[in-house]
Amino acid sequence: MTSASGLDLAAQRYISNPEIDITLKLALELNRPILVEGPAGTGKTSVAISIAQALDWKLFRIQCYEGITFENVIGEFDYKRQLLHIEFERQKQASAPSRNLEDIFSRKFFIERPLFLSFIENDPNVLLIDEIDKSDEEFEAFLLEALGERQITIPELGTFQASNEKQIVILTSNSSRDLSEPLRRRCLFLYIDFPTLARERRILAVHTGRNFDEPLIQSIAGIVHQIRQYDLRKVPSIAETIDWAKALILLGKEFIDEPTLKETITILLKYQEDINRIDHQLKEIIRLGTT
Repeated sequence: MTSASGLDLAAQRYISNPEIDITLKLALELNRPILVEGPAGTGKTSVAISIAQALDWKLFRIQCYEGITFENVIGEFDYKRQLLHIEFERQKQASAPSRNLEDIFSRKFFIERPLFLSFIENDPNVLLIDEIDKSDEEFEAFLLEALGERQITIPELGTFQASNEKQIVILTSNSSRDLSEPLRRRCLFLYIDFPTLARERRILAVHTGRNFDEPLIQSIAGIVHQIRQYDLRKVPSIAETIDWAKALILLGKEFIDEPTLKETITILLKYQEDINRIDHQLKEIIRLGTT
């Protein structure tokens, strides 16, 4: 089913909502980056991957982390290959002194990485810059300049201008630190929270092949929503809910009782302290989640 954005994300097993659809439509028409924020595990990365699949565009992905540098996303010269080339040419010059050394600071010796590749790509593409909040402010400033001016300068190679207008840039953030005002100003903003009960049932149905109104699917969504109300170190993500649903179906479960939840809770919760926190509340969680 085609959404307001004109994309059939459901065909890629991504269940959208009106806010996502409108933001994607504007990004496509205005050629603006999207900053997607929200809790971890709510499908921020998945939306970028699904867009690339729905449009049949190439996907370039940058996974940010503390200490990520210009070289990690643009590229760097292969120094070992340069040294080997110099030595090889020197040996040849011994027998042919007039031979000129090839310029070792050319693209032939440059290891190209995702940001550079997405800029020089002639075909439409999606550039995913994942978890930008894990990078430092210096990297964010560099990225802002590159995306704002749509160009990259590599001193030894020159300036490369992005000529492809058919590109969607999506930046995701788990809000582990505040991002700069200039970055926010240049992006459309989209907040993706944990899904509503109705949307999560549809997500589970798509990924399990069941009907969204089946009692088991309704119970799974309801119980997970109850667990997310607790003050946990890590609440269950959508992916973990899908894994739990598939596990219950594999085990032949058609309803969820206290022993079943207790036996399979480690699929949803990944810290023992979280499991201990709700251990004595399982019966109440099931009651509230299935009513």
